[in-house]
Amino acid sequence: MTGAPAGGPAGGSPRAGRERRPLVVKFGGSAFADLDGFARVARYTARRAAEDARPVVVVVSAMSGTTGRLQQTLDVLAADPPAPVAAMLLTSGETVSVALLAAALDAEGVPALPLTAAGTGLLGEGPADRARLVRADPAVLLAGLEDSPVLVVPGGQAVDAGGRTVMLGRNSSDLSAAAMAAALGAGTCVLFSDVPGVCTADPYVVPAARTLAGISYEGVRRMSRHGAKVVHESAVDWAERGGVRLHCRPFPWAGGAGSGEGTVVGEGPEAAAVVAHKGSEVWRFRSGPERRAAARGLLSDGLRTTEFDSASGTYLVVPAGVRGTAAHLGAGRRHDDLCLITTVRADGRAEHVLVSRADADAEARRRHALLYPDPAGTPGPAAPAPAKARSPHSDVLFGSRHPGNAGR
Repeated sequence: MTGAPAGGPAGGSPRAGRERRPLVVKFGGSAFADLDGFARVARYTARRAAEDARPVVVVVSAMSGTTGRLQQTLDVLAADPPAPVAAMLLTSGETVSVALLAAALDAEGVPALPLTAAGTGLLGEGPADRARLVRADPAVLLAGLEDSPVLVVPGGQAVDAGGRTVMLGRNSSDLSAAAMAAALGAGTCVLFSDVPGVCTADPYVVPAARTLAGISYEGVRRMSRHGAKVVHESAVDWAERGGVRLHCRPFPWAGGAGSGEGTVVGEGPEAAAVVAHKGSEVWRFRSGPERRAAARGLLSDGLRTTEFDSASGTYLVVPAGVRGTAAHLGAGRRHDDLCLITTVRADGRAEHVLVSRADADAEARRRHALLYPDPAGTPGPAAPAPAKARSPHSDVLFGSRHPGNAGR
């Protein structure tokens, strides 16, 4: 659990008054699948700043695909580099996005202040490549807003007690945005991504997934805890304690996107969902104690896992491609051919089943249809899920060919 947000509602809103509270928005990496994405975000930001007549804090992720490729590049050079070195490299993708968006805003005639991790007011502690956020200081951001009506902020970054940049884990731009919104008393934080909102399954896997109009903090936190790529679990914690509603929306330039679309996370209902753990590894252990020891070790390093038993054995599901897991998994055996599918019930129960990776999409769709039957009858075979966009410009940091994939 993260520490209490600093400067939330109890701590007061920015000095200029309630109507001047900053608008906090976050754009995921898919917004920057091409360079035109920076121009689109700049135009949206300029319009909101003018229409709302209030400051805007824009939190940006790395260009789609960048962080993963940086990790792959690092893996080629060193199996276990020091955490501060890994953090320095893996946070560079967001730094690039900050600079490019600030340049695009300047081209739109909008003065914007690009910030580094030190300018966010976020303090982390723990391993430098997956630190825990413990404080959000609004004074640092407010000082920036004294100089500029628009701040461009790197997502997923903070500084430690020594002032060094740390990474708040993968996919943690939501956390940065929610913590800043809580610190500034923003009331609402808008999270833009390439999906229509919080869905009952990954729409890239289950095209029939439903977009929820609203869901409670606990409901979306439960989905995240069970592996759904919805909202970062710690972001939900900070938002709830800071009285911030999270508005999860499709990108504002998406076809048919309107102001009422998306999902509001706050005081809403619970919901059931299906999660396909396609980005995770399945490990089998000889006994429960061995598995629990591995899970405890990974948790001490800031990595959440899923433990479950089945008729075929004792299993642990671990996020794939994360540094430092090998030291804790020596007693287990990895099964690359298996994928975990989790059904999360609205009452909090979770049901796990292992299937072959080849059958994972079909099983996720089948289980979702059981949760949310089509009232018009059973549809025909689902069309293949679309591939997520990856920015070709992510190669700017290390070239167009991955160093470990020569000849592929």
